[in-house]
Amino acid sequence: MITTTESDSGRAVSRRMHILAVAISDTDGIWILRECQWPLSRYSVTVARMSRADRQAITRREILDAARVRFLRDGYRATSLEQIADDAGYSKGAVYSNFQNRANLCRVVLQGVQQEKLAEVADIVARSDGVSDLQHGLEKWMSDTIGDVGWTMLEMELSLDSRGDRRVAEMIMTMHTGMRDTMVSVIQQAADHLGLGAISDEQARELAGMLTATTFGLGVQRAVNPSVSIEPGMAVIRTILATFVGAD
Repeated sequence: MITTTESDSGRAVSRRMHILAVAISDTDGIWILRECQWPLSRYSVTVARMSRADRQAITRREILDAARVRFLRDGYRATSLEQIADDAGYSKGAVYSNFQNRANLCRVVLQGVQQEKLAEVADIVARSDGVSDLQHGLEKWMSDTIGDVGWTMLEMELSLDSRGDRRVAEMIMTMHTGMRDTMVSVIQQAADHLGLGAISDEQARELAGMLTATTFGLGVQRAVNPSVSIEPGMAVIRTILATFVGAD
């Protein structure tokens, strides 16, 4: 809310006006009332049309949000693009124009989940106070995260679907490469943060590959049977930490 002064029969009169930001729709897209001064009958309204790029970004985000809910809840094979389009409030064509096909949309959803999980690990590393504290934090994270039914089984379903489709297989390999690259960065950040010495890119890649393979296999087992121990994953963590110390 702001206060202005304007002339009223030669006298200065203070008036209070509320500045609003309102989104409305027209036949072509979204419009924004950027500076809507209340009451509308007394003040002008500046209207600016949202750009095509902004509209597309909103469409993509809403489709992706709907897809994430569907895929994680119902799985890959049980989810259709028609269902996602209906949930998001768009046509099936809008889904295709933004994500090409179901497998690619699922990949984007999985990448988003993986990035969130790795960001959690990076945060644990940044907040840790020594090796013991880091090990404790990672043990709790693994216990809470590895074996989450939604995204673990979704990745498994997509992987199985790649058996008859080389393009899907290449898509998954690219996704895994990106995840390992991020994990390499986290491993190197951990070594630097804890002051445990430098670690080469080659060493970090080997450790990241070991951790990725172990946690994926462990995740599938725990998704089926949550009582499966996380000890194999923690053994890999201890190996990584021992490598840090040995590199010092």
